[in-house]
Amino acid sequence: MKEGQEVQLHLTGSTTINAKRERVFQLLTDPSFIATTLPDAVEVALISSSIKVRLRITDRVPPSSARLLAEGSGSGSNLKIISTFSLEGDGTTTTRLSWVADAEITGLMAGLGSLVLRGFAEKKVGEIFAGITKGIEGAGR
Repeated sequence: MKEGQEVQLHLTGSTTINAKRERVFQLLTDPSFIATTLPDAVEVALISSSIKVRLRITDRVPPSSARLLAEGSGSGSNLKIISTFSLEGDGTTTTRLSWVADAEITGLMAGLGSLVLRGFAEKKVGEIFAGITKGIEGAGR
């Protein structure tokens, strides 16, 4: 591994959640809830490791938006993700969640290169938001 290897990724997406906007905001800004929706381990190509992640929620604008800061490390890699989400609802039982995330990966995982990591990140983010959606919809409205 070369010193100073770093990969930066910019990801965006959106999904519709079957819950009112206030409820979605409440759960998306609850670190305990978010922790229950995240996968336990990271597996990229030949690397499988657990990364301990610290999550902070800032810039709350209820019930419209917030910023989530995640930092983690493990198995010779470091990860920093800054994501912002926005919620749109029409007062019914559905909410449109849109998000933007910027990730910085250094260390062993960065050595895999941006193409491998982009594919992994897009897949993992899809799994995370599927878990969040399922968790919110299952948590009642």
